[in-house]
Amino acid sequence: MKRSKVCRGLLYIFLFAVIMTCFSQVVRGESQGGKESKVLVIYSSKDGEVDEYQRTLDLLIGHFTTDITFKNATEVREEDLREVTHLFYYGQVAEELPNRFLELFDRYTGYFVVLGYNSEYLGDQFSFLNPLHEQVVDQLVFTNKSEKVLDIVPESIIDIEVQAGSEVLVAGKRKEEKTVYPIVIKHDKHYYFSFDSIDAVKKIVIGEIFHEIFQANHVEMHPAYMRLEDIHPLVDPQKVKDITEILKEKNIPFMMAVIPVYTNPETGKQHHFSDSPQLLKVLKEAQKNGGSVILHGYTHQFRESETGEGFEFWDVEHNTPIYAEADEKFILKKESDFPDKKAYEKYIRELKQFESDYIEAKLTRGIQELTNYGLFPLAFEAPHYTMSQNGYDVVSKYFSTYVGQIQLSDKDWEVMDTTPYVSTPSFLNGLEVLPETMGYVTPYDKEAVQKMLQRARSYEPTTDGVFGAFYHPYLGVERFKELIEEMEKLPDISWIDLQELDVWVKADNVGIFTENGEIVTDIKQGKLLLSSFDFPAYHLTRLVEFIVWVMAITGGGAVLVFIGFTLFLSTRKVEMEG
Repeated sequence: MKRSKVCRGLLYIFLFAVIMTCFSQVVRGESQGGKESKVLVIYSSKDGEVDEYQRTLDLLIGHFTTDITFKNATEVREEDLREVTHLFYYGQVAEELPNRFLELFDRYTGYFVVLGYNSEYLGDQFSFLNPLHEQVVDQLVFTNKSEKVLDIVPESIIDIEVQAGSEVLVAGKRKEEKTVYPIVIKHDKHYYFSFDSIDAVKKIVIGEIFHEIFQANHVEMHPAYMRLEDIHPLVDPQKVKDITEILKEKNIPFMMAVIPVYTNPETGKQHHFSDSPQLLKVLKEAQKNGGSVILHGYTHQFRESETGEGFEFWDVEHNTPIYAEADEKFILKKESDFPDKKAYEKYIRELKQFESDYIEAKLTRGIQELTNYGLFPLAFEAPHYTMSQNGYDVVSKYFSTYVGQIQLSDKDWEVMDTTPYVSTPSFLNGLEVLPETMGYVTPYDKEAVQKMLQRARSYEPTTDGVFGAFYHPYLGVERFKELIEEMEKLPDISWIDLQELDVWVKADNVGIFTENGEIVTDIKQGKLLLSSFDFPAYHLTRLVEFIVWVMAITGGGAVLVFIGFTLFLSTRKVEMEG
């Protein structure tokens, strides 16, 4: 009997370990066999540079491997193909490729994936394709899973004549017609995608086929998260507490996007968590009960904008990265303003250095301040998701994990996007992205929750697409209840717990990482206290409060002892007189 119970217990432990391992694979995007794939992406783009289109592809590939290299079609050489397991060509624009491409890939035997134009220049590897002309489609159909039909905005695709021996994995069609057109074609280890751009629906199609291409052994579940947004020192602590208590009762891990400092846009006065002891208490309690802190900027504002509304890491007025002080007049110069290219490149380097110094100061200050208050950030989220590519590079030195959408262009902050899957793309220099895919509850839209669920359902056809949502606590608890209860009904949902993942954060005098579901810190407290007057002042205030309480308790205890002793003497006197 005892042996049976022991065996059953060991079985439960084993099953738990298997489930956790599978979940880790879903979040991390490991490929079958454990060996990481080596990817080379050759591309043709409008200006010859990596832009938002290539970065979108990078985000998709980053779900399966971190070993990703991009090469312009004019620069690639045969030696670049050595040890490559998965070769991609992305023809974003139609152009004539060099003649050497006809033989460049003759000896390559790995997986070869082509998207868009110019397949006719890739030699015999893609001779099974015959590009004809363009057609307009408004639906995509997985041919082996007829129930997976995805509506898209009508657009042109390259009509392909497919030779015998090839398999059509995805077809395109017009709703009112029966004619179908090959969209994704497989021939041995060769795959062709007949569209040149990647939008929200196509990302799902491409991502699901990539699971086959990378032989990814991913469990069919949907990692999900709830993020409480824009929590700064002036947020109502009761509203945060009411929401975090619900999550605690439901045993749902969650994230808290915290802004350490609120700046009054009219007076310039700054408010810290030392000014909001009740809110700080609520956040520290939530951190113990499944809430993971995310650094959401330092002040979440730039120039005279209000905290929570401003763009801290992007100059919206000039639509550029932060290249000058807030009170400094700035005009971005063009290459034509300089005598030669060398002078212009020096100018750009100086601008990027200013931006790097600015971001480093903000991140350092934010990590240190939260840590000082006992709040330990485990990830970063840029305010309004806006940040340059250089900015992400800086962030990757302080954080292992990023939460939210990604800005894909340095020319326009509105060029941003998400990805269906957890990803570690090459352009983020090692940052792992937990994507936001559902949006948030807008204040005056009664249908906001249903719209969010509609977005989530668009990711249901994915193997392990993320359901990522956020909510502003100031909206109150009732709308939050509606949202969280609806999210719980989503299929195959598995809540992400940052404390259970392998994450790290580091800054001067601060190291934070997770181990066995616990937050572990390496803090040089003495040096940290000396880094700002606010820190020792806060702890001195706490010490004074503690001493006052000790004195009050001690004094109160002495009074009680005196009263008790007096009563005792009075009782003895009465007894003796009696």
